[in-house]
Amino acid sequence: MFAKLNTDGTGNTSSWKKAQTYLALGNTLHTLARLKIDSTPMEGIDTDLVNEEFKKELDGYQCDVALAIGYHHPREDYNEKLPKSRRSPDSILMHI
Repeated sequence: MFAKLNTDGTGNTSSWKKAQTYLALGNTLHTLARLKIDSTPMEGIDTDLVNEEFKKELDGYQCDVALAIGYHHPREDYNEKLPKSRRSPDSILMHI
């Protein structure tokens, strides 16, 4: 029903499908974080290459985003203990 409501006159549902993908991705990232499993979403992947490489597994579907899942190696993760660099809120927010 929701897909039908979000289909344009030409049968295109890409905007709705993209929003659904990001909702699912956000829930997946949240769940992995709660399970203390490291994950990193990857946009900007070569979708043509991925879609061709995994054509059989995708079975007609298209891959638009990838998600790396796993555990970091505590002794070899030099980046884990480094301080995080964040801009101050005043440098990025404007009160109107």
